[in-house]
Amino acid sequence: MRKRFWCALVVFGLAAFAAPSMGESWEPATGVFEYRVPAGGETDGGPASTIIGNRAIYIARHKDTLLDIARRHHLGYTELILANPGVDTWLPGEGTRVAIPSQWILPDAPREGLVLNIPEMRLYYYLSDSKVMTFALGVGVEGQHTPAGKYRIRQKRENPVWYVPVSIQKERGEDQPKVVPPGPDNPLGKYWMRLSHTTYGIHGTNNSWAIGRRVTHGCIRLYPEDIAHLYSLVPEGTPARVIYQHAKVGLRDGKAYFQVHRHGRATDSELMAILIRRIAKLELDVDLRRLRELLLDLPDGAMAPLPPRETKPLMADTTTRTAS
Repeated sequence: MRKRFWCALVVFGLAAFAAPSMGESWEPATGVFEYRVPAGGETDGGPASTIIGNRAIYIARHKDTLLDIARRHHLGYTELILANPGVDTWLPGEGTRVAIPSQWILPDAPREGLVLNIPEMRLYYYLSDSKVMTFALGVGVEGQHTPAGKYRIRQKRENPVWYVPVSIQKERGEDQPKVVPPGPDNPLGKYWMRLSHTTYGIHGTNNSWAIGRRVTHGCIRLYPEDIAHLYSLVPEGTPARVIYQHAKVGLRDGKAYFQVHRHGRATDSELMAILIRRIAKLELDVDLRRLRELLLDLPDGAMAPLPPRETKPLMADTTTRTAS
């Protein structure tokens, strides 16, 4: 009896994991954010601002899972889990306060076209007039990362056919067909945009739980509603950059903040080196010793203020002077 119970529980869990909240209608991430790039500390529009979005709190309903909440708030699974340690993935519970980490530092990269920062599993789409959109991603598993580099969007396709690479055929054995037609079994989803001079693409998914995880063989997945919206906005030829930026520094309201994404690869020493270079580039006065202490305890994805260097007051001149 107990064995049957656990088997049933596992089957239920896997079914829920594969298809959370079947009945919900999902909306794409249509938010457009404004930013102001640093230019000597100021821009024509006021102080520099390279942090977009705002954090929030969501009160869970009794049927919610964290996968539902992540998708509803345009987040990846991992970034929501990291922001809510100790909250049950499947049963957060009615009334549970769930932190929504919907605030991001823009990567240090040219602000044009698409910028895909693999460690944070997030895509930034730069529009005109200092505006940007952002989308959560599913990315490659360890050892099968999307190559960093400059690309352009080529071969946009709706309802793509998946021609399964030989490497994946060998990995999955005889059960893996060589060609997968459009439909619910196609992991490319309904939209595909190829990165030039590669076989990698930005596409949808038939498993929404994959967003915010390292699950692919190097391609980039978006929620089905997000890729549909992005596909309609991005013309062929749009520049696209794939970067691996594990640490970022951003400015807002005259204050500086930092954020790290170790991605299972970057060490604290490597993160510190990246932060020091970025701090120097922005000409910020930071207490590096205190920064190292903060970095050791900072969870991935969390944002913290950069500690300013304390300036010692000048000693008053108390020397007795006599007239000559």
